[in-house]
Amino acid sequence: MIPQGGSLHRFILETFAKTGHAPTLKTIQREFALPSLEEAHSLVAELERRGAIHRNPGDHAITHAYPFSNEPTAHRVQLADGPQVYAMCAIDALGMPFMLKQEAKIRSACAQYSGEVQIQVQAGQITQQSPERILVWLPTVTERCVAALDLCPEVNFFCSPEHLKQWNAEHPEHHGQLLTLAQALEYGRKTFATLLQGSTNSAEQCSKTL
Repeated sequence: MIPQGGSLHRFILETFAKTGHAPTLKTIQREFALPSLEEAHSLVAELERRGAIHRNPGDHAITHAYPFSNEPTAHRVQLADGPQVYAMCAIDALGMPFMLKQEAKIRSACAQYSGEVQIQVQAGQITQQSPERILVWLPTVTERCVAALDLCPEVNFFCSPEHLKQWNAEHPEHHGQLLTLAQALEYGRKTFATLLQGSTNSAEQCSKTL
């Protein structure tokens, strides 16, 4: 049976959560009993057109399915009931526990000085964090951007307000807003909590605001 966009999207996200990687076109073909790889490619291309996943030009492999990255990033998430996965950005990392309804340990780095950032999320709450004054930078971007390329690389953790202030001084061309860790966690919850319930276009929007 030809899958609907929502069922294929869920399968891609669930595969990331179980294996830490995106499914290949061959895996998608086998899972949905599709007649050919071309049919699998066509269905994935439709998800890409909607903005639910991202692929590099000329490459059929899925590189990103928000909030997951198939390529290494600074944001590593150890799922309580699964593997370590890579998140697209700081808010994606914070949103994973809500999407998957499980505990997670996040390891990342301060975007200014590369100092380690550690966060534990349990039952929708931050139960541990180090250092104590973590902030998240949320850039302002145009509505018609590609989140994987234009938004996610700048949505990062900072160890302290001082480090974020220094980064802002060194990058005056970047505009956005700072979020407390609690605000960023809520942003992640709103963005990803219902993603596995069938939506194929809610997590990748570049124009979302609090």
